[in-house]
This record gives sequence, structure tokens and C-alpha cells, in this order.
Amino acid sequence: MICIFCIEEHPPSLEHVFPLAIGGTITTDRLCARCNSTLGSRVDAALSDFFPIRMRRANLNLAGNGGNPPAWHELFHGEAKLVGSEANRVSTTFDKTSGKLDTRQLYHAANVVMPDGTKTRQITVDARDKDQLPIIIERERKRHGLPPLTPDQLAVALSNVTSRTIDHPLIHRTFSFSFAYLRHALFKITYELAFLWLGESYLDDPLAAELREAICKEDVASTDHLTGYVGEAPGCNVFRHWNSHEAHHLAYATDVVNSVIISVRIFDIYAASVVVSKDASRYFRSSADATKCRFLAIDSVSGRTIDVPFNVESRRLAVAMSTHGRLPPFPDPLEETAAA
Repeated sequence: MICIFCIEEHPPSLEHVFPLAIGGTITTDRLCARCNSTLGSRVDAALSDFFPIRMRRANLNLAGNGGNPPAWHELFHGEAKLVGSEANRVSTTFDKTSGKLDTRQLYHAANVVMPDGTKTRQITVDARDKDQLPIIIERERKRHGLPPLTPDQLAVALSNVTSRTIDHPLIHRTFSFSFAYLRHALFKITYELAFLWLGESYLDDPLAAELREAICKEDVASTDHLTGYVGEAPGCNVFRHWNSHEAHHLAYATDVVNSVIISVRIFDIYAASVVVSKDASRYFRSSADATKCRFLAIDSVSGRTIDVPFNVESRRLAVAMSTHGRLPPFPDPLEETAAA
């Protein structure tokens, strides 16, 4: 087998064109294990774990290879800051019993000056950690070179404990989102669809060679020079004929001015429209070759898939316009079938 990325002879391995983590159903065995693993961990994961995609996977309960789907609450896990408090470090976890987020005050110690001018060490802990105060106090004293307290002295120190309840805490959390290799991931999908739809000869297309070289590079900017749109789905006008759908992926190929363009929409979130060949005459030499222009719709939850020639989908849209007496958008064929 010739791997479609390294173009070397290797044993085959199963590849999901749309990552399994987002409910992809279309597969090919034309990747070697090395390319499959490398591109899977660097490129496919960039798409599957991109924050808006990951949250959609959580909503749709899409697990992928990991076995467990992402959780809606994972975004809020970890440390954050309590606004308006000097002891502002808090940690948030998810309580499976209550089904709610649980925020806990983290240990904080600071030197303070009392009203009488004396200096003391103020310790702040979550009320649920109150029984740890004797250990914390002795640890603080040891850290500052002070002798341990006697039981009576420790009792006096503990008698000075005060509690404070914050009914509606305001928590500040900083989020960071990575776009690295997201563009690679969309180009990878269009490249693999081009191979599946245009056939073996596509590997010899000059633009195919340029695409796979850019996709395989570790340089995050290696696809920037390639022709195509990659960005938010609402801004990708090539999908204006179909309603957006939170669980569906769409893709199709068209022949425009002797170029082959493949467009892909991931849920209703991200999309791409990529020139995969600048010589359509290599693939479309007779009317029978028109079937190489495909239309694909995937329901990520049920796995239902429609893969038909694009002219079949075009006729369906034409019938819809005639029936409803208006221009698109219309439901995609999977949505239409479900409604029927």
C-alpha cells in the first residue's frame, strides 16, 4: 500500500477522514501507521479539542477513541481568583453527587498588622478544611523558625478563628484557546476527500503534493499560503444553500473554472473551502466523471451518512425551491429524512 501522505510503501491502517471524536464515519486504509499516529495526535486532535468543537462534543455525547466524551464543566476546573478578596485563590471541581460545580478556598497565609500595631500571620482556609488548622499553624511556625505551640497556646490560637460566608462569589478565570494546526486539520479533511473522490491519480496532482507537504509539516504556518477559506461556518458562503445543524457535517466537491474545490463544514461551527486541484481536466474527461463531484452529509450522533453525486443534491435543492417557492437555505438531506 502507498500511504497518501508519505507516498511510501507501508502496511495500511484505518483512518477516519472526519475524526472519530467528532462522529466521523468515512474511512480509508490508505495511511500508514506512522502518518496516522503523527497527524492524529497533532492535526486531528487540534480540531477535536478546539474549544467550541469540544463543547459541542460534550453536548452531543461524542466520545471518540478516548471512550468518554468531554464534560461541559471541564472548562471551569482548576484554579481561579475570587474577586475582591486578598486571599483570592480558589479551586473549582465538579461534584458528581450534586451534579454541580464546587468551589473551594485555597490555603493562603499573609503577614498583617493588627489595630494595636502588632504583626501577626493570618491564615485563610476553606471552612471544610478547618480541622487542618492545627497542622497548618505548626507548619507555618516551623517554616518561619518558630518553636511549636503548647496545647494551651494552640487552643488560644484556634479560639481566634473567624468565619466568613460569601453568598454570591464573583470568580475571575482566564481562558486561553489554541488555533494551532486547526487550519491543517481542515486542509487534511479536504485532501483525503479529494483522494477518495478523484481517485488514485490525484496523488500525482502537483497541488496534491503541495497540500500533503504543508499538512505534514510541524510549522503552524505551513498552510497559510494555500488557497482556501478556513474559519467560522457562518462566514463560509458556500454553505448558504443548507440550514446549519448542530450535529451534522457537510462536504461537497465542485468544478469551477478548471479547478476542483472541496468544501467542508464541521457542525455549524467551523468550515473550509479549499482548491484541491488547478487542473480539473485531469479528472473530468466525460459526462460519466461528473459523479466524482460528491456531496456528503454525516449525522455525528446516529452515524447516518449520505454520500451521493453532487448533481443529485443539486436536483433535491431545485425541487425544494420549486415546492416552497423560495430560495435556499433548506434542511440538509439528513435533516429532511429525519423530519419525514
